[in-house]
Amino acid sequence: MSICRYFEIIHIHIANIDNLRLGKIKVNMQTKLIEFKNQNDEILRGIVTSPDNKPRASAVFLQGFERNATVEKKSKMTAGELAERGIVSLRYDAAGCGLSDGDFSKFTLNGRAQELSKALEVFQNEFGGLKINFVAHSLGMCPLALVLNEIKPLINKMVFIAPALNQKDLMRFYFVRDSMKEEKRQAKITWDNYKQYLNEDKFLQDCARAGKMVRENYINPDYFMEAKDFDFSHNFDEIKEKVLHVHGEFDLSVPLESLNVKFPNRIIVKGGDHDLERPDFWGQWFSQAVEFLTE
Repeated sequence: MSICRYFEIIHIHIANIDNLRLGKIKVNMQTKLIEFKNQNDEILRGIVTSPDNKPRASAVFLQGFERNATVEKKSKMTAGELAERGIVSLRYDAAGCGLSDGDFSKFTLNGRAQELSKALEVFQNEFGGLKINFVAHSLGMCPLALVLNEIKPLINKMVFIAPALNQKDLMRFYFVRDSMKEEKRQAKITWDNYKQYLNEDKFLQDCARAGKMVRENYINPDYFMEAKDFDFSHNFDEIKEKVLHVHGEFDLSVPLESLNVKFPNRIIVKGGDHDLERPDFWGQWFSQAVEFLTE
C-alpha cells in the first residue's frame, strides 16, 4: 500500500470517529493526501477534503507557529463542515511541522508566505476558478498578509482565530515575559505593563542570538530579525468586511489588546484561551464561523 493511500485511509477513519462523537457520520465528502515541494525543495503534505459533487468554492487553512493544520480540531472539523456545504478545502503543514518534511529552525514569515504561494498554485491547478476562503490561526495570518496583494481578487471570506498580526509588539511582550521568568523576578507581566520592563537593546541582542529554543524546536535568528518590525494589523483594512475575527477573552499568547485594528465582524469567546478547542469555547464560535464562510 502506498503511503498516500495509507494516510488517506487513516484520515478518513479519524474523521468518522470525530463525526460519531458529534452524533452523525458525513458520507458526502472525500479526503486525500497531497504532496508538493516548497521553495527549498522540501516535501510538504496536506489533506484535501472535497464534496462528492462539484465544489462551489474552496478554502485554505493556515496553521499557527509550531502547529499542524492537518490534524488540529479547528481545521479538521471545519473542513468537514465546509465539504457538507459544497466547499473543497486544503489544510497543509508548513516545513518542519506535522506531516511535512523540512527544518523548522529555518522558519521565517517570508518563507511561510512562499510556501503559501506554492500551496495555492497546486490547489488552484486542480480547483481553479473558485473563490477562496481562508481559515487562519494565530501566526497563520502573517504569511497571508504578505501575499495579500497577489491574491486579493480571489478572496471570498476569511476567519481569523486569535490573529497574531502585531508581531512587532508581541515579540517584545514575549521577550519581557520570558526574561522575567529567567530572572525569577516576581513582577506579573501583562500587555498593559510590559513596556515598563522592556530593554530595547537587550531585546535586539536576543533577536540576533543563535541557538534559541522555542516550544518544540530550535530556531535561527532570521525569524526574529524580520518579524521584530512587522505589524500586519492594517493590511486587511480594504477588505475588513470579509473577515470574521474570533478571539478568546483570556488569550495569554495573543492578547486581544495586541491588535491595532477592530474588525467589524467579531466573536469574543467568553473565558476563551488561545486555541479555542475546548467544548465550552468551541460552541461559542464554530457554527457561526461556518455560517460566515458559507452564507
